[in-house]
Amino acid sequence: MSSMSKWLVVGLSGVTNGGKTTLATKLLDVLPTGTRIIKQDNYFYPEDDPHHVPCPGGLKHHNWDILSSINMEKMIQDVQEIIDSQPLTSSGVNAIGENSVGPRPVLLLDGFLLFGDPKLTKLCDLRYFLTLSRDECWERRKLRTYEPPDPPGYFDVCVWPMYEQHLEYVQKNVCDVMILDGSVDHFPDVLHRVLSLAGLKPTDDQHNGSSEGCAYV
Repeated sequence: MSSMSKWLVVGLSGVTNGGKTTLATKLLDVLPTGTRIIKQDNYFYPEDDPHHVPCPGGLKHHNWDILSSINMEKMIQDVQEIIDSQPLTSSGVNAIGENSVGPRPVLLLDGFLLFGDPKLTKLCDLRYFLTLSRDECWERRKLRTYEPPDPPGYFDVCVWPMYEQHLEYVQKNVCDVMILDGSVDHFPDVLHRVLSLAGLKPTDDQHNGSSEGCAYV
């Protein structure tokens, strides 16, 4: 008995507050019920973990915006476990894929440093990286509360410089990545591409969607 095709892994990465989680949530809402999501934010080491390093410039705070603050080994293990698992049969797929031949289940990855690890990057079939201007990013960041809270100056010392370094790394080292303007709603285009590669057929109620009223995370 042959199994269905492997999972379609969609990586949604980029600048803080650039709309990654908003986009992932909207995709999750309209994709089949078997769709899975893994969020990189769930893999931060605890605040007292020795993996953490201090911010540059003497700021008394951990640098949470670098890859060493995240348990990437555990995240990759969890992603691989899903990819290796038995996908849903056709009876477990909702109406979006009922008329498709061998639809691929979708795994969404949401995280600001997804493509900083080559192993995780390689697992992604689709790679999206959302950007923002510095001013827009700061305006959005100010509206959010973090735990632990951002101390004064953290955005200038860590958040934005680390993002610029990561963006440069992605542009130079990550193949087939689509750089998107996070101030624009890309949900319709991303959904269309995901459906196409997953072998899923859109339903009539999958409209373009709107980012109005959403928090950008």
